Parts: sequence; structure tokens; C-alpha cells
Amino acid sequence: MKKISEKTTLEDLIGIIVSHLENRNISVVLVGGAAVSMYTDNKYMSKDIDFISSDDHKKITSAMAELGFKSDGKDFYHPNTSFTVEFPSGPLGIGDQVPIKPEGQIKINGTSVKVFSPTQSIMDRLAWFYYSNDRQCLDQAVMIYLDHLQSVDLKKVKEWSKAEGQVEKFNIFMGHINRLSASKCIEEG
Repeated sequence: MKKISEKTTLEDLIGIIVSHLENRNISVVLVGGAAVSMYTDNKYMSKDIDFISSDDHKKITSAMAELGFKSDGKDFYHPNTSFTVEFPSGPLGIGDQVPIKPEGQIKINGTSVKVFSPTQSIMDRLAWFYYSNDRQCLDQAVMIYLDHLQSVDLKKVKEWSKAEGQVEKFNIFMGHINRLSASKCIEEG
């Protein structure tokens, strides 16, 4: 197993943690800003890693301590990295859609990491925009879309937005996408 150091990247740290937790029979799903970082090749760089797990928090705390993390509630800190790790309480959901099954998977150094798909990650970020008016999360949703045009199901995002009662804010998201897509075409043309 790789050692955690000041040079450990976000991606490597995710792989180290997931691999270690799997070896302890702890299942996690990567969500939030770290998932955005993975889907945007770090155009958005998260400083924390959020995992959702249905496993017992004491079991998670013990496994994280084996890696050198100290816990402070649901947050974990390691002396050799500035990244923090958080285990927000579940169940896994997006807006009012609970529970939800993660549809994505990424490979990090041979470790399979369960994660929201690009479509689900957009919905997750939009939920923060919809309910907390978090403009940074709106920007993150747009970044994911622009990096994954072929795999994002905008129809699913629109239907989910309607079910959430957020058509007006969905239209703001679409306006951002349309503006950025048009300017990208001009730059490439």
C-alpha cells in the first residue's frame, strides 16, 4: 500500500482509502466535490473527499485510524496531507430522490471506486444550487457537462429537476451550458 505523504494526489488518496476500506469490508461511494475533480481532470480541485457509507461509523473510524487519520466527528484529518475526508450521513440520495444507486465507477491504481455517474454528479451539484443557491456548484455541474457531453443524459437531469420543482433553476443551468458551448464552438472554429 502506498504511504500517504504531502505529495499524495487527491486521486491517489481516494484510491488508497477505498482500497483499505474494501479490505475491511466497508463499502463507500465517492460523492461531492472530489467526484467533480475526478470528472473534470481537476479543473475543479476539491480539498475534501466525501464518501457515503451505510457501514457503522465506529468501524469506519477504526479503519481510517489504521491509515493514520484522526477523527473529529464525521471529518478525518491526516498529518501528511491537506485533504480532509468526510463521511456525511446517508442514505445516498440526490435532492428528494432517496435512496439512489450510484451508476458510475472509476479506476484508480487498480481499485474500482463507486461514484455517481456524470449525470448523477450533475444532479448532485444542481441540488446544492437548487436548494442552497450555491453558484460554485452550478459552475461545477456545467464543468462536468462540458467534459462529458457524450455520456450525460440531459433528459434525465431535466425530468429530475421537474420532479424537484426546480425548472426555473434548471433553465439557468441550460443557459450557462448554451453560452459556454457556443463560445467553445467559436474558439474551435
